[in-house]
Amino acid sequence: MKRLTVGIIPSPDMPSKMVKKVQQQLPAEFSRIIDDEIEWHIDTHIASMVGTAEHMDKTIDIAANMKTQKEWDLAICITDLPSISDNKVVLSDINSDKRVALLSLPALGMLNVKTKLRHFITYLVHYMFKPGEEEHLITRKHFRFSRIIEVQPSEGNNSQNKRLILKSIVGGWFHLISGMTFANEPWSAIFDFKKIISVSFATGAYITIFSTPWDMTLYYDYWRFILFMLLSIFGMTGWLIYSYKLWEFPTPSTQRIYRYVYNLTTVTTLASITLFNFIALFLLLTLSTMLFVPPHLYTHMTSLQHRLPSVVDYFNLIWFMTCIAILAGALGSTVESAEKIKRVTYSYRQYYRYEQLEDEKEEESKGRTYNEQLDYNGKKQSHREEGSNNG
Repeated sequence: MKRLTVGIIPSPDMPSKMVKKVQQQLPAEFSRIIDDEIEWHIDTHIASMVGTAEHMDKTIDIAANMKTQKEWDLAICITDLPSISDNKVVLSDINSDKRVALLSLPALGMLNVKTKLRHFITYLVHYMFKPGEEEHLITRKHFRFSRIIEVQPSEGNNSQNKRLILKSIVGGWFHLISGMTFANEPWSAIFDFKKIISVSFATGAYITIFSTPWDMTLYYDYWRFILFMLLSIFGMTGWLIYSYKLWEFPTPSTQRIYRYVYNLTTVTTLASITLFNFIALFLLLTLSTMLFVPPHLYTHMTSLQHRLPSVVDYFNLIWFMTCIAILAGALGSTVESAEKIKRVTYSYRQYYRYEQLEDEKEEESKGRTYNEQLDYNGKKQSHREEGSNNG
């Protein structure tokens, strides 16, 4: 029986985690869909290669070299950074001649990522192994908001290079931003906000001694509660971006469209983290209010003179206190680790890029050039060459 080895090269963090989840299922999937007379073998190698349209050719070359050195038959890179072409989201770049492909994990969105990843790895292997026979593998169920089309990359003259893009700009960007937010794993940063949560909880408890907030909740319409909640969430998001300098400004080494993507992902990631903390604080205040604010005290503190408070009254009071507490907590405290918030905001690859830009600014302020700063062992080590040593 013929044996073929497919090398998978995921970036650290989310791509490597997702590849581990599907790796055992891939040989059976290849046999079922591509060729059951081949003994499929999967080999993985984690490497922090950059995979954006700014240097896609370099990534393909690095993967091709690694494929040759490790004697793989095909190679697929899985990156956690975006790729954009003519404002449209790129799902994959394929070089059939070298039998190398690159898949952008964020382009898969945030729902059913494991299933989509398994499916598109199979698609790419099928594409490179049996060109022209894989069209039926892409179905509408995988991308309901955009159709996948194949185009010829404009930056290269090699007819063997093909690119899969999401045709809809709106649908593609929705998948991309949600996928990058998912890759940042915002739920993992909840415990890094213990200081903010503690200050927020103390603020929420303190304002209960004043009767004005209690009375305000009796007359607020729900659109005011929603507006106040959005203000508190995005107010805290904006404060974190400002206080930790997480906004990326124009630099010579960054294309404008990628800067937009990174900044938008920063906002969505921090807003998600704040929302999780909002829910946690709401539950804490709910528990304390139910235990220490009996109905008769609620009536005494408000204008409810002839009836006891309902569940809705309690809910509105806790909702209002949570909004105020989140705003106060954001302005009055900090997260446990600035390094952690940068990592969870930018993901592994974006964090590396952030650090490099900061080093560039620091060296420029000292009057040294970027090339001098990155000269290491006689070879320039740039962001796009980060994974070259892995090859």
